[in-house]
Amino acid sequence: MDVSVESVAGELMKLQRNRGLQAGDIGSKVGPSLARLTGFSPARGAEGRQSLARQLVRAAHTLPPDQRMIFLRASAVRPTDASTLSERLDSVITTIDRSFRVVRRRLSEANLAVAERLIATAVDDRGWFLAELRATVDFREERPIHRAQRTLVVTAPTLERVTEMISLPGFGDEAPELLVKGAARLEEVNQTGPQTWEFILRLDAPRACGDLVEYETALRLPSRREGDPLSVMAPRRDCWRFETQVHLGGLADRAWVLDGVTAPTALSEEPGGTPIDLAADPSPSVTFRDLTPGLVYGIKWHWADPGFADQGTAPKASGLYSQN
Repeated sequence: MDVSVESVAGELMKLQRNRGLQAGDIGSKVGPSLARLTGFSPARGAEGRQSLARQLVRAAHTLPPDQRMIFLRASAVRPTDASTLSERLDSVITTIDRSFRVVRRRLSEANLAVAERLIATAVDDRGWFLAELRATVDFREERPIHRAQRTLVVTAPTLERVTEMISLPGFGDEAPELLVKGAARLEEVNQTGPQTWEFILRLDAPRACGDLVEYETALRLPSRREGDPLSVMAPRRDCWRFETQVHLGGLADRAWVLDGVTAPTALSEEPGGTPIDLAADPSPSVTFRDLTPGLVYGIKWHWADPGFADQGTAPKASGLYSQN
């Protein structure tokens, strides 16, 4: 991509003048390099403004807290932010107790870091990332239904399909029935391994860079006795937030929180994670933020009934989400 970090940082500085992202004539404030990286177009109206704001928030996500606040305040990502850059920076000076010179220097550094992230994202674009996944399953039912709510953020110039990879023991060669509602519909199902299924979803309309895509899925498992006793996610791309809840109803005698462990650890009988007090909470829920791609997050438990299968020694993990 023939844009430089310095040119994009300069365009960010120009955008931050006066009302920043809240400017009425924002189309004239967004430079060509920034527009190319983010897919911004004045023709998209309010949607274009929101898309640009989301992408700047994402790019600033890994900055140190003070620097991130300076960048976001300077950019005026909130409609309630002050109408001039100097006022917005004055509010930062009061909050972090630093001089105006220090704040301006940190803003320049933040603009360079955000510009570098925007360029890197465009070069290594995977089409979308996961802002949030919320999953729940009730194992008190013999054939539990796994329900999930997803919020995706589009990073490609345009996106029409997304692909989900889910490990689902117990289905054999029979394709599982995945119910989808919201902004997507199921288009195709492929078995890519003995226990792994690929679900191709078509969006209800083409989405542009920065757009949000929200949809829900429901999948009835063949039996709670199939596969490994865990509800986890192993992201292959950025994931900001993952929440999972399992209703165990006294069926398990032990449970652990898996907070960024390797797959072999997650599949071991004694994973060594933080213990969960099932007597106090038989329906535990855990939340993770800023997940590291390739590691496993979620809840694992041990069935109280020794007649339940395998107890976590199977080669694949039930509910293991690998985002393609």
